[in-house]
This record gives sequence, C-alpha cells and structure tokens, in this order.
Amino acid sequence: MTGLPSLRALHYFHQAALYSSFSSAAERLHVTHSAVSHQIRQLESWMGKPLFVRTNGRVKLTSHGERLLLSCQKAFSELRTTCESIRTGMRHHLTISCAPSFLSQWLIPRIATFYQRYPDIAIQFQGLVNIDQLRSEHTDVLIHSYEQPPDDDIDASLISDDYIGPLCAPQFAHRFRSEQDLAALPLLHADTRLHAWAEWAKKSDARGNFWAGKHFDNLTLAIQAARSGLGIIMAPRLLVRQELEDGALIAPLGFVRVDRATWMMAKKTRSQDAEISLFRRWLQEAA
Repeated sequence: MTGLPSLRALHYFHQAALYSSFSSAAERLHVTHSAVSHQIRQLESWMGKPLFVRTNGRVKLTSHGERLLLSCQKAFSELRTTCESIRTGMRHHLTISCAPSFLSQWLIPRIATFYQRYPDIAIQFQGLVNIDQLRSEHTDVLIHSYEQPPDDDIDASLISDDYIGPLCAPQFAHRFRSEQDLAALPLLHADTRLHAWAEWAKKSDARGNFWAGKHFDNLTLAIQAARSGLGIIMAPRLLVRQELEDGALIAPLGFVRVDRATWMMAKKTRSQDAEISLFRRWLQEAA
C-alpha cells in the first residue's frame, strides 16, 4: 500500500462531497454515475472506513469523510494556484525577508498600498536570512543594509543610502544641543546594531564614551524606549521618518551618511519575475 490513494479517486470524492451527490459529481466530471461510485468504493476500501452514508438516493459525509473533504479542499486549492502560476509565469506570492526593525518601522506601515495596487499577490514576511537562502529560493526578496552589493548572481536594487543620527523624545531638547551633551545623557543601544554609536562617532568626528547605557534586544524596542523618554538612540533616518514627522522623536544633531546602503536583492535568474518586478517598483517609489 502506498502513502496516498489514487489521485483520481480523491478528485471524484472531492466533487461528490461538495455536492452531496454522485450524480452531480458525475455531471461535472463528464463521467458516468457508476464511474464515480466505483472510485468512491475503491477509496473507501483503501481507507478501510466509510466516507459516505447512503440513504434514500442521497449521500452524506461521515466524520471521516468530512475530515478528508477539508484536506482535499486545501490540497486542490494549492495545486490550482501552483499550476496556474507556473502556466502564467506569476507565482502570485512573495516571501520577503528583512530585519524585524525594517519590517515593523517601515514596511508594515506602508504595505497596505502594495496590497491595494496588487491584491492578487500575497506576501509572507520572514526574519532576516542569509543570502544563501535567496540563492536556494527559500526566500524571494531580501531587503538588507550592506556596504556594497553582493556577488554577480544576485540582482541588487538600491532603495536608499543610509543616514544615521542620535534621536530622542522632545523633552530632551533643552538638554541636548551639541555632541558634548551626550556625555551627560542616557544612551540606548540595540543589540542587533551594537556598533551604531561607534559608526556615527567615526563619521561625525565625535569623541566620548558611547558604550555605556541601556541595551535592548532589537532596534524597534530601542526606538520605542527613546519615544518614551528613556534616552538617546542611534538609528537610521529611513526607519524613523514617521516619528520625526509626528514629532514623537527629534534629531537635534541631524544625520550623517555612512558607508552602507539599503538594497532589495533577488536571485538574478528571477529578478525579472513579474511579482518581484512589481514589488521592486513599488518599494523604490515608497522609499
């Protein structure tokens, strides 16, 4: 006995279960009533359990039949979607990988406009992965900050040059007017960007001890801490645009450009896939 029964039998069962009728299933499948009955009997024999109760010329699913119907609906739906995407060249879904801070601070607040423009493309988000998973197509698109584009087998589109700067809540404004004031202010750090303060100090020629202060697991938490008045956080301008516009955060010293940029990357052999091209165009417009 193999791990699965006949695909034809499952298909015939699916139609009969949907319409609670062998005759309706036969009509839709363009086969005879006896052909449907034969396939259902074979399927029940394979299962070793009845799938239908037959009464007064009608059929009704047993509890086992109801379970199998739910499974068939999911499986055939996925098969239809996959076959259609292969046939048309559209996958109709994208797996987007990026840092949690980029996802929560920038992408999620804007992604509704992509859904409105392309309602047929479903997006799945995943945490930041390494570039080899892009090559193996475990992810379709990787958005990440790099000092330079990766190897030739990866298509990299520039989204934004990276600018970083110290940010704080408005109540710190009277205490924070120059770089020297940082020595007396509580600094905040994101463990995912441990060298952010050192990177900024190098570019801005600032001097001092920038290693002390409170630590947070990720940049999103550190930004929220800064909004709540717990201290000063070093963050990319790209990720705090909304907070700056709303006045929830201020950047008393402005921003400096660093030797990195945010790129959208895709496997070069797939870079012109329809859904990837549409997402790239939308992402560049939004940024």
